[in-house]
Amino acid sequence: MIRVGFLSAVRHAESYLPTFLADPRTSVVGVAEAESTPDWMLADSREAAHRNGLPFLGVAEMLAPGTCDLVVVCSEPTRHAELAIAALEAGVDVLVDKPVAVTVAETDRILAAQERSGRTVSVVNRLRSPAVERLRGWVDAGHLGLPLHVDVEWFASGAHFSTSVERPELVTDPALSGGGELLNFLLYPVDYIRYLTGLEVVEVYAETATLFQEAHLERSVEDSAVVSLQLENGVTATVTLGRVAAAPGHGPVSSSIRLLGSHGHAIADDDKPAISVFGTDGKQTARPVGGPSSVVAVERFLDELIGALAAGRTPQYSLSDARASLAVTEACYAAASSGRPVTLNSDMNLEGER
Repeated sequence: MIRVGFLSAVRHAESYLPTFLADPRTSVVGVAEAESTPDWMLADSREAAHRNGLPFLGVAEMLAPGTCDLVVVCSEPTRHAELAIAALEAGVDVLVDKPVAVTVAETDRILAAQERSGRTVSVVNRLRSPAVERLRGWVDAGHLGLPLHVDVEWFASGAHFSTSVERPELVTDPALSGGGELLNFLLYPVDYIRYLTGLEVVEVYAETATLFQEAHLERSVEDSAVVSLQLENGVTATVTLGRVAAAPGHGPVSSSIRLLGSHGHAIADDDKPAISVFGTDGKQTARPVGGPSSVVAVERFLDELIGALAAGRTPQYSLSDARASLAVTEACYAAASSGRPVTLNSDMNLEGER
């Protein structure tokens, strides 16, 4: 039995808790929050514990020897690195909500702590999306030939902002979020691109803007971005992302991938295939087969993670993968600020002045 503790619960914790509570391989020991955090963080974490029938613990109590085997870090992003390192130093495996950290330098500190501790760090990702896995299968089977270009669209619906984000400032306040929607979302498209092509990003160019959301405008953070990527072997990729007024899909988030290969092309859409439902009120709705992708992808990822930890295996998506995606994001911010392309070296570090 894997004993699981949640270290903070202010962001996304209640998206992950149901899976851990229902899985017979895991036992959730409680939710903890640092006493030094603001009152609203203490209150939010305490209420999350109570809503799920869990004890509310102190951080020292949760990280005491023999209490947990896995700690899930669900704080605001700017505290991810601090809490992940504390858990590693306590000798437990760690699952970090996305993004793993807000800078590459912070991620390197987590990597060093992981190496010292001998424990495993996992990071939430969406590579287990059925649509993405289906597309990867076509690539592996050689149906598309060699990849030439990948285009990804990733849109969150502003209409769902109040229900999909616990508190707006967790996304819009850089002191909590570390950035805007580029930091919040770009890791998913970059993960997709690396997973489908097997290639690393070598150069980026990006433009950001605040086009739709008043909350983002008030904090001077972007709600939209357009990204151009140069990959190894001359392969290219583009990403368009943002928290728009209304996303084109059925739920809070819509994503689609177009992969052009030397022998064909394919499109993967997280909202398709779908079942059309015609209601007695005359309205028509669509339900993605298998359920909403944002829910299904996370559930499948968590199931794989629990299975790997129970069997003593290393999870497929590593901390180094998360670092690579974050390095691309960091480079995009630099490119958007300078108005010039930014090159990444083979170690996924930025070259030249920042």
